[in-house]
Amino acid sequence: MSTTLRDGLIREAKEAAEAAETSRLQMLAASRRRAEAVFALSAEGMPIRRIAQVTGVSPAVIQRQLEKAKASRPHLARREERVSYELHRAVAEKVIEDPQTVLSKARSNLQKMMARTRDAYAAGWVREWESLVSGDVTALVAAMLRPDERGIDLRQMTPFAGVLSQEERLVAIHKAQKVPNAA
Repeated sequence: MSTTLRDGLIREAKEAAEAAETSRLQMLAASRRRAEAVFALSAEGMPIRRIAQVTGVSPAVIQRQLEKAKASRPHLARREERVSYELHRAVAEKVIEDPQTVLSKARSNLQKMMARTRDAYAAGWVREWESLVSGDVTALVAAMLRPDERGIDLRQMTPFAGVLSQEERLVAIHKAQKVPNAA
């Protein structure tokens, strides 16, 4: 086999592998979005059979999607923590979709928050949010959705007021009510 042919085949194999990985990641993302949409429909009161009917799949598939969506959430003990988490999860989706708009709103809110903050502890949270909002979007989303005490505390001093519509907020709140609390 000639070196030219071998190099061409190696390049083709690498390109195909990259395309396959890109497709795999897109499929995983689509599956997560589907599970979230099914969870939202269920949280808004649509019965599983109706969701299955309108999406063209079996009720068993819808049930698995609901279980997948619920299992992707941390077990938070307090209702307020679950609501805050779901609100930030909805904001995280928007950050990924349209980072410029969401981050611009967050920066504006942070300026107002810093001007009103008198407590050194609260100012520390504002500074942490400023750092996160100015950094990598992936790191921001990870911090927003941390299931630990730090994440819970950070979400209590959120700069994302006004990012979600009232309807989006209600869906997030309804989702929080459907997630089981910590055992």
